[in-house]
Amino acid sequence: MTWPDTVKLKNLTWNRSLDSNFNKQIKIDYLIVGQGIAGTMMAYHLIKAGKRILVVDNGVSSSSMIAGGLFNPVTGRRFVKSWLIDELLPCAETVYKDMEVILGKKLLYKLPIVKYLSGEEEKEVYERSIQDDKKKYIAGFTASESGNKYASCEIKGGGYIDTLLLITAFRKYLDQQHSFVESNFAYNDIIINELNIVWGDFQACSIIFCEGYRATENPYFPGLPFNLAKGEILTVRIPGLYAENILMSTGYLVPVGNDIYKMGSTYEWDDLTTLPTEKGRKELIGKLKKITELPFEILNHEAGIRPAVKQRRPLLGKSHINDKMFILNGLGTKGVILAPYFALQLAEYILQGKPIEKDVDINFS
Repeated sequence: MTWPDTVKLKNLTWNRSLDSNFNKQIKIDYLIVGQGIAGTMMAYHLIKAGKRILVVDNGVSSSSMIAGGLFNPVTGRRFVKSWLIDELLPCAETVYKDMEVILGKKLLYKLPIVKYLSGEEEKEVYERSIQDDKKKYIAGFTASESGNKYASCEIKGGGYIDTLLLITAFRKYLDQQHSFVESNFAYNDIIINELNIVWGDFQACSIIFCEGYRATENPYFPGLPFNLAKGEILTVRIPGLYAENILMSTGYLVPVGNDIYKMGSTYEWDDLTTLPTEKGRKELIGKLKKITELPFEILNHEAGIRPAVKQRRPLLGKSHINDKMFILNGLGTKGVILAPYFALQLAEYILQGKPIEKDVDINFS
C-alpha cells in the first residue's frame, strides 16, 4: 500500500516531509488484525478512547459477515438464560445505536422470538425451568392455528444485527480515516523491537489479533481451546409468510424484509472448509419445513467457520510470549452480543489496567 506524504489517521494529520523523527513509518497506537465482529468492535472502542488504530484484513468474507446476527436471551430446550445476558444486552444496545449514528445505517433490529415447541413435554420442561430472573424475557405461550394452545412461546429481548452491513459500512468508515488496509497478514512480517512492533510502513505500540478461526495458527497464542465449527446458512424468499418476528424451531428464520429471510444454521466439526454443501442445504431445508410449509425460493447458500471454544466462552487477554500482543476471539455463535462487551473489557484492560474476568482471560482459563 502506498500512503500520501500527508497522512490523515484517526482525525490527526502528519506530514512525513516535516517530521524528521518519522523514519518513513506511520506511527499508530494499535494494529488490529482481522475485521470480523471482534475486530470491528475492538476498533470502535479504541477509536472512542481517542487512539490511533489501523485494521488489516484480507477482505475475504468471514463467518461474521454471513451470520444471521441473531441474539437470544433465553436458549435451548430447557430455556436457560444466556450467560451474562443482563450485562450484555444493554452494552450491545448502546454500542450498536451509537454505531448507527456514526455510520448512518440501521443495524440493530429488536424483534420478539417465537419459539415453536416440540410438544407437551417441552412445554412442561419450560414450566419447570422458569425462574424469576427469566420472567422478563418470557411473554408466555401462543396458540397456533391448529388449536394447540402450547404451540409456541414468545421470547422478549431478542433480535438481530445486520452483520454484513455493519462490517462493510465500518470498513468504509475506517478506510475514509486511512485506518484500514486490505492485505494478507503473515506473522513473520512482524518486526518486534523493545519499544514497538513494526509491520510494513507502520509502527504500533501493540497488536490485537481478532482473526477468527485463523487464530489456531497464531504462534503467539498457542494451545487455546478452540473447537472450530462450520456453519451454513440460506437466504430464502417466502412469499405470503409475512413474518415480522424471528421464528425458531430446530433452526431460526430471521425476517430481513421484502419476503426475504435468513435460515440457519448447521454445525459441522469435521469438514472445516468455507464451501457450502448439499448436506448442509438439505439439513437447512428440513429445519425450514418445521417452521413453515409455504413454498420458498433459495436465493443464496453460504458457509463459514465459527471460532468456537470448548468452554463456550470468549478468549481474551495478553500473550504470555510477548506482552505487546493481545487477542479477542472465540465468540462463536453469539458474537454479536458478546463482542461489544468483551471488546470494551479488553480495551479497558489494555488502556487502564482493569482486570479481565477470569472466565474469559486466557491466562486463567
